Amino acid sequence: MRIEFDTEKDAINQTKHGVSLIFGARVFDDVDHVIVPSMCPIDGEDRYKAIGPVDGKPWTTVHVWRGSTVRMISVRRSNASEQRAYHRNPG
Repeated sequence: MRIEFDTEKDAINQTKHGVSLIFGARVFDDVDHVIVPSMCPIDGEDRYKAIGPVDGKPWTTVHVWRGSTVRMISVRRSNASEQRAYHRNPG
């Protein structure tokens, strides 16, 4: 899987959430990660959330698919409802 992101959004994400957007690739490393549609389609693209643990802590990416490339929009610690979604959908 190829990952891409906007460098300005990356800087914003690092300031706001403490991690680079490339960190989000680690969420996909969890074989049981969950992908759910995001509730706010923007610019005609369907957004998705990938939810999974990294180093034992729950993380969420917001991303779009462009062919086989994942374009990261945001990476942050998962909120309570995202954690429930992950635990509701076992492998």
